[in-house]
Amino acid sequence: MHKNFGEWYRLVAIEPDGAQLQKRWAGVEAWEAELRKDDKNVLETVRIFQGLPTKVSKQPFLAVFQDQDSAFPQRNDLELQVLAGASLVACVQSVSVDGEGLHAAILASAALEASSLRVTEPRIEEILGEVLAGLQAIAVEQRKRKPFVLNAIRGNADSAAEAIKQVAASVDWDRLKAAVAPVFQALLDSVRAADRELASAAHNIRCADEETDILWWVEGGYSRDTNKPWAAFKEGAAIIAGTELADLTDVTLGPRNAAALLDRVLSESKGGDSPLAAYVNALPEEWARERAAKANESALDLTPLTLAVMHRAKSDTASWPPYFDASSGMKSSTQVTTAQMAHQAYVEAILLRTLADAGMEE
Repeated sequence: MHKNFGEWYRLVAIEPDGAQLQKRWAGVEAWEAELRKDDKNVLETVRIFQGLPTKVSKQPFLAVFQDQDSAFPQRNDLELQVLAGASLVACVQSVSVDGEGLHAAILASAALEASSLRVTEPRIEEILGEVLAGLQAIAVEQRKRKPFVLNAIRGNADSAAEAIKQVAASVDWDRLKAAVAPVFQALLDSVRAADRELASAAHNIRCADEETDILWWVEGGYSRDTNKPWAAFKEGAAIIAGTELADLTDVTLGPRNAAALLDRVLSESKGGDSPLAAYVNALPEEWARERAAKANESALDLTPLTLAVMHRAKSDTASWPPYFDASSGMKSSTQVTTAQMAHQAYVEAILLRTLADAGMEE
């Protein structure tokens, strides 16, 4: 059980009972296993945690807790938010060293962070912080350089060479078979070792290539999509820069200092607070249409900025805000800093790409 599970209950004024906590955590673990099976489960759990309308029935989520406790209350929304949040924490913190569960963890974290632009229940912000901290830990681990050990290949190759000498000394069939088997086994071990070491080398090269591309982008001072300097976009630079940094990200989650990179890129553009509508209206129309065409409509309620860009692409600068205000649960007049807007664009782009990658795998 997570050490803060009981405290999360107290944050929403529910005094936990020890026996009940054990049952609830058993339900959390059962639901965490379900999150790895279906992206829809992940997105619905984020909606429950954020107090957003769900798109499918909550029954599968409720059932795992009812299986542990037949008296489980189904209509206490605050408790359901705590349990959904605990499930997301468990999802992020249970990624194995070989990457099992990584996709679900990235999706959970990105969806949670992207949807946080909307007003959330302040009493459970600690759980949100726990998920995002887990995401940072994953990002650090994913970007570690892997060792390249040539001795692992050389040692097996030497064993194969020695075994071949025994083959030459064999004079009858039985002795030949006994001598040949170690040769092929040693050669097989060499091939497997080479595969592992080359995979590590490929990972390191991939990380280095990504970092080089990002550094050139930062230093260049121009948008990759439009080939124009950042100052030309005013408020729109924040959304374009955040999206382009996500496009440049190739190794899972990208650099952990993404916010600092975006701050550097946007240092020449307009800063301060502006309404969300001002950022969206400053986008080039063609860029907005191209991005809107790539949006995943199943996650629009979790990606408010993408939703705003979609409305903007279908209308003009004056007409889209009322439609956005009516469908998003937030206001286009919401004041957002340049840094917040850039990071929001970055996270939403990571979320949408993760969903798209899962679709391609299927």
